[in-house]
Amino acid sequence: MRTVLIIGSLGAFFNLYQLQALYPQLVDRFGTTLSEAGWLNMASLLGMMITAPITGAMTKHASPSRLLVLGFLALATLNASAAFSTSQHWLFILRLGQGIVIPFLLTSTMKLVSTRPGSLVPLYVTGTIVGSTFSRMYPAWSVDAIGWELGFLSSACLMVLSAVTIHFLSDASGAAPANGFERHQVPQQYARQAFADRTLFVAYLAGFALLFTQSAVFTALGLRLSQEPYLWDSEQIGTIYLACLPALFFVLTSRFVRRYMSETALTVSLISLIWVSLWMIGGTSTSIIVGVALFATGTYMFQTVTTRLLSSSRKVPVAVATGIYLSFYYLGGAIGASLAAYAFAASSWNGVFACIAITQASIFWLVLCVRHSSLMQRTKELRC
Repeated sequence: MRTVLIIGSLGAFFNLYQLQALYPQLVDRFGTTLSEAGWLNMASLLGMMITAPITGAMTKHASPSRLLVLGFLALATLNASAAFSTSQHWLFILRLGQGIVIPFLLTSTMKLVSTRPGSLVPLYVTGTIVGSTFSRMYPAWSVDAIGWELGFLSSACLMVLSAVTIHFLSDASGAAPANGFERHQVPQQYARQAFADRTLFVAYLAGFALLFTQSAVFTALGLRLSQEPYLWDSEQIGTIYLACLPALFFVLTSRFVRRYMSETALTVSLISLIWVSLWMIGGTSTSIIVGVALFATGTYMFQTVTTRLLSSSRKVPVAVATGIYLSFYYLGGAIGASLAAYAFAASSWNGVFACIAITQASIFWLVLCVRHSSLMQRTKELRC
């Protein structure tokens, strides 16, 4: 099950950010502008935002391994179609299609995580880190090395290989049973409970801010490095995302960190680390690499916080909570990618920095309001 979980999370995220390092190639093939690049980057995130809320209800009786196999075959078809795309509009539709498919894979992997959240959350987040990194690096490398068509066809082959591997692993170990707790509930009750749970609602808001920040930074970074004074090609831009991989160490050891730090202290430390890294990314080439490494460590460690909140929920089935969370998460990502492209075109890196600051401040204020409301309710209950 661990291997299936890692392949599921890695393969899903591998399809998510494929265009972020390909701006030079997009200009050559389609004549893409800075703002249009933002729209192409947000297409998959928009598709995920649309389908994420319904994946829990649609998949609650399905075998996670079977969904993963079908999902990877669908992603293989979309990657192969992207290889022969000849217009930005068609590429946008294909990226939207990828976004529609990916939540089914993530919901399936979260069902596996929910069986043993303490030991499986780090593995899930590890898969997302490696998948996100290679989502940006592999297309940039392959398209530069063997061309647009063969580059995306090779990605399609990797998706087929993932489907075949999961199929044979599932046959060998047996399909994961469906969660009986989720079988006899009313979907409307799930939704009401999911939004009434203040802890989950804080996780939704945090997820929105998290991917807004990630998408804004990495979209703007790809655009920035393709401009003067850097003028990097796609392969060079993609390579810088390898700096995200050291975050794996901190994610895999997150259980030990939690022994010495409370959840609140950890959250404050990670937010501080993210802002230090943003300042460094705005500097020279060397500080950009260090900044990307620190930024990845802060954001991916923060992802373990939200994932634990979701997987430990007992009042709301994990598939439903995950679906709503992913809707907020990818709404933030879609807005972050498109808004960052506009901000960068208008005011360079400082504009992107301002967008992130305003958004995070707004989310922080909403979280304080939710916490204050929860505290007031508990006070009233104690008085009664």
